[in-house]
Amino acid sequence: MGKKLIWNPQDSFKPFFNTAKEVLKYRSVFKEGIQYMIPYGGRGSGKTWTFADAIIVEASLRPIRVLVTREMQNSIVESIKQELEDAIKGRELEGFFDIQERVIKGINGSRFIFKGIKANINNLKSISNVDIVLAEESESITQNSWEKLLPSIRPKSGKDPLFIIIFNPGSSLDDTYQRFIINTPPGSVCKLINWRDNEYFPAHLEKQRKHALLTLPKKQYDHIWEGVPLGSEDNVIIDLEWVKSARFASKLDSWVVTGKKVVGYDPSGQGRDYNAVAVFDGNCLIEVDEWLRSSDLREASERAFSYAVKHNSKFFTYDECGGFGDGVDVFVKDAKIAVKNELLKEKKKAQAADFIKMRISGFNAGNQVHNPDSRIKGTKKTNGEMYANLKAQTWAIVAQQLYNTYRYVVLGERDIDMRDMISIDIEDDTTFNKLAKELSTGIWEKSEANSKKKVESKDKMFKRTSQPSPNIADAFVMTRTPKLPSGNIKDLL
Repeated sequence: MGKKLIWNPQDSFKPFFNTAKEVLKYRSVFKEGIQYMIPYGGRGSGKTWTFADAIIVEASLRPIRVLVTREMQNSIVESIKQELEDAIKGRELEGFFDIQERVIKGINGSRFIFKGIKANINNLKSISNVDIVLAEESESITQNSWEKLLPSIRPKSGKDPLFIIIFNPGSSLDDTYQRFIINTPPGSVCKLINWRDNEYFPAHLEKQRKHALLTLPKKQYDHIWEGVPLGSEDNVIIDLEWVKSARFASKLDSWVVTGKKVVGYDPSGQGRDYNAVAVFDGNCLIEVDEWLRSSDLREASERAFSYAVKHNSKFFTYDECGGFGDGVDVFVKDAKIAVKNELLKEKKKAQAADFIKMRISGFNAGNQVHNPDSRIKGTKKTNGEMYANLKAQTWAIVAQQLYNTYRYVVLGERDIDMRDMISIDIEDDTTFNKLAKELSTGIWEKSEANSKKKVESKDKMFKRTSQPSPNIADAFVMTRTPKLPSGNIKDLL
């Protein structure tokens, strides 16, 4: 039954595996003491095939339970079940394994289970008793999924589970990349493996690679074939490098904090959406907050407004789209009056008089652009000719300000007005990465009605990238709107 075991993995994969002698000694192909095996890289490296073959050998040597998973799996066809079947046939182990539609069983008790994480996120206990997790296309696995999956896997043997995490990097801000490449956990073997490391790299892929080398932009080629994380797409509104350059730009000796304080509030929409707040001290983002939607809009609005009170802001703006604008306006103004009355009660008349001057306004993304007849600097077009609505115009302003910051910080250009830049002063890495990803994901589209620039819709963004609603970015962007309550942008500067 089956061929004589020949175990000789390619050199590029040897750090993950035992030698042939060690396999016979320990009855395992996997090195002892490793909890995370992280082979990552570009197309054609042989990662999936190598680990599919290894895990079939492992399942024939000892009884193991294997969870084969990915973030989304709508059907078994989307898994690597076929590669596992091919490995079984390649080693002539058809008599040892029973290949069924949704499961593979070994006569020694080994078992392969195929489930998507997202669909089972609230019922992971049902699949907790596995020895090995084989996660494929792991670049798409979200922070929430990892945080639920990793502690849920508890083999009955009492031994540490083995996680095999195979992926081609997406964005360097993806949770998988941050969690396992940037912050590699103890007990890991993490290795970049690309096409040139594959001794069996097929001729048809070599033709594709050479054609891509000649025809694709270097950034795209490196992403596909060399495993380099993708930065920003060509038609992205805000380049990721601009956002990165803005982090703590205010710490430069030459930076001057200028402008008034403003708070932006993005109320949650329908479903499992989040509220978000962004707080600016002039040209510096100093605080953000995000919390899950609740049924109490007044409570959420008061929480958002508390940031304006805390920072003594001069402006409070909120997204009035989505049917919640009228409610937010009422609740925030009620909260404003309550704070004023409390100050008066405490006989702080001067503070109350100053506080009541705070301007509160709704931001309507679909409104007409501000100053439609004004020409855009560096172009021959006016705001009205270039942008479909206020949202597009405001995102363009933010993009320009972050690009200016990149020029200032990275390129060393010093002839830029401080009012035309942004420093992102967020200490927490996870929060900054989330904001950076949200800001650098949206792309420009052309309006079907008039070919003017508009921002990609949230639904289209989700279909393209699986990126949830960019709540923090929306709160961030609306604080930069040129359409203030007074109608004068200089009031913000």
